[in-house]
Amino acid sequence: MSRVTFVNIMYLWKRGVSLDFGYEFQTVDTIDEGLFELLRPIKDASHTRDRKRSPPDSACIAGTRKGVIEWIIAWVSSSVILLIKKQHILWVYGYAGCGKSAIAQEISEQVQDGGRLLATFFFCRNAGDRSKIGRLPNTLASQMATSLPDTVPFIEAAVKADPELLQVESPFSLSARLQRLVYKPFKAASSQVSLAKLFRSTPYLIIVDGLDECDDKEGVQEFITTTLKFFKKHPSIPLRILITSRVEQHIHSCLAADSGVILKDLADHCSRDDIVEFMRVVFEAETRSNPVIQAYVRQNGPWPSRTDSKTLVNHIGGSFIFAATLFRFIFHGLGSSGDYSTPMDRFPLALTIDPGLDGLYSATLARSEHIPHFSDIISTIVLLERPLSISGIAELLDIQAHEVVCVLIDLQAIIQLPGTDDAPVIFYHTSLRDFLTNESRSGRFFVGPTFHMRLCTLCVACRLKTYRQTPRVKPQRSKFTAAVQYSFDLGEYTHRNLGEWTRAEAVPELYKLIQLRRNILEVVPDRERGGELHNLGCEIKSLFDHSESVSHIEEAISVLREALDLRPNPHPNRHWSLYHLGCALNSLFDQSKSVSHIEEAISVHREALNLKPHPHPDRHLSLYYLGLAFYSHFMETGSIGNFDEAVSLSREALAHNLDTPSSRPDTLVWLITYLIPRYAETQSTGDLDDAIMYTHELVVKHFLQGHERRGWALDNLRSQLQLRFNATGNQDNLDAISELEEEIIELGLAALPSSFPARLTHRVDDSFIHAYHEDA
Repeated sequence: MSRVTFVNIMYLWKRGVSLDFGYEFQTVDTIDEGLFELLRPIKDASHTRDRKRSPPDSACIAGTRKGVIEWIIAWVSSSVILLIKKQHILWVYGYAGCGKSAIAQEISEQVQDGGRLLATFFFCRNAGDRSKIGRLPNTLASQMATSLPDTVPFIEAAVKADPELLQVESPFSLSARLQRLVYKPFKAASSQVSLAKLFRSTPYLIIVDGLDECDDKEGVQEFITTTLKFFKKHPSIPLRILITSRVEQHIHSCLAADSGVILKDLADHCSRDDIVEFMRVVFEAETRSNPVIQAYVRQNGPWPSRTDSKTLVNHIGGSFIFAATLFRFIFHGLGSSGDYSTPMDRFPLALTIDPGLDGLYSATLARSEHIPHFSDIISTIVLLERPLSISGIAELLDIQAHEVVCVLIDLQAIIQLPGTDDAPVIFYHTSLRDFLTNESRSGRFFVGPTFHMRLCTLCVACRLKTYRQTPRVKPQRSKFTAAVQYSFDLGEYTHRNLGEWTRAEAVPELYKLIQLRRNILEVVPDRERGGELHNLGCEIKSLFDHSESVSHIEEAISVLREALDLRPNPHPNRHWSLYHLGCALNSLFDQSKSVSHIEEAISVHREALNLKPHPHPDRHLSLYYLGLAFYSHFMETGSIGNFDEAVSLSREALAHNLDTPSSRPDTLVWLITYLIPRYAETQSTGDLDDAIMYTHELVVKHFLQGHERRGWALDNLRSQLQLRFNATGNQDNLDAISELEEEIIELGLAALPSSFPARLTHRVDDSFIHAYHEDA
């Protein structure tokens, strides 16, 4: 939605006019409903969601996890005056299946009963927007407006001042949106409370569960960094945040070393007593409802025996997810109609199942792998952006619903098979998806990234079928099935992921995709032609990346030019068309070495950059590629003129990603790549000193021992130090080289030649260029 549209919405909203956005909530009766509609929160992300349809379906069994829950509640409930310790954040971490989400759910419900729960957000991998961070600010702000109405005027003021704060893809960074929609309104509202009342009260709480299940790692780091900065700036703010996740590097690096964070390892709180209590509650409930078990107990006495119970608890260890899966197997078997075994029959079999989740998953999946369409069905469920129903999966794969059920019926210990064809098919636990996408763990069941291309092809085929029903007429989305809706939603973003999805083994699928896209162009409505042309151009560009055929890249450029013509300024996606056209021109230059091609690429990237002013979240892409185009121009012509701007752009990119630490190493590599050739031309010691400083940062902070790029960084640092010795004669540089030599020799890097040049022309490592092309 454009800024003009948002301004018009705000104009009408302020005058009490009913608004129709085409979403589920259409009529605005009160200003609070209007704010809710504008924020467009994710409605199934909170602790009040229907957990059967929107996982995780996790809750603590009564009597379990008492110790850790009581500790967290005590931390949450402690007086605001204790916040002088400045530890506003609690990070509860642990391995898959140890009960993190169940504890977050229990804490949510208890704190809500006390009236101090501000907001909750439960991330879930492959659950649409709940696996992304873009709508986190909107969702937290919406819940906060309900929990603490005093924040509403401040949220409204922020939205009225800058309506684009509401957009996920807006000129504002995630950090700016979090601050303007959540943290600053809370700060303003809490500032109205008297100090006496403030110090007598307990803090409010925000809960963010499953942060590791958010796909946007840079966004996660930006969220954490922004939150830590906010608390450092406002150490007395009456707010605490509970974060739960597995230990992932991008999360650990931000939270573990900060003094404002309390760390809580759930491995220290997974007691045997909790598993015993869990087992007791489940077995007693099943016995009360199962006449077969009741008859067995009347004749044979208590079941299971104390010895068998102890054996099962020992077999389970401390994993609640493994316990829950075993209990489902014991009481419900495989779920197939031909299984006549009783829980008593299945109990000893449960003791033979590998206590590791990998063994359990492999053994369960093996029961259905011989059934037709098994691989396609499982791969589809794993890689869908959001869950689909049985009928939706069948429609997407162009098979019958009963064929999907046939595969899933024996997998009910690990996959939740809904009671109807229209309810979503979901995993009981996301660790199954992790297992299936890790080849070393899942072996023959591995779902590789190339299936993304297959899924993309299926979606485009589904779109083509829909367009052909009413050629050249825009289809009515209100009549879409779930599969058709999914295929149209995915189709808007396929061009951004083609590089990641496309591997050599997926090229035949890419040819199918391109042909389907050509067919769509014959029936697509004129208003949607630009988007389809854009996707086709990107797909042909991906084909060129494999074929290196000049005819392919020339066709890609021709198609992307046509798409660009259909997206005149101020079309909201014009910057994407410019960006991909510029990348294609870069590739053509690599083949032709024609200066006119790289000069056009510079012009196109410059326009794209101008359409993405700071702090646009995608500005860094244009910064990178415009800098690369300048670099390519220099390498071909020897002209140093553009290098000043290339260095300036890279420095801006470095400042741009301060809140996203994972981007910094790549930006440093590019900046070093530009500084060294400029030093070679100008002999400016400032450029060399900066290159050494940045390369040293890579060695000591980012490319640590074992990192695949460490050798590259060490080799460049050694060369740069030698250059500085040649220029200055300072012995300290040789001493620094000597300190690097031992590790350099271990890595098998060649020694510097005795006549190492005083001037150096530095060419960028191709692997970095390829990495950026894949991200395009």
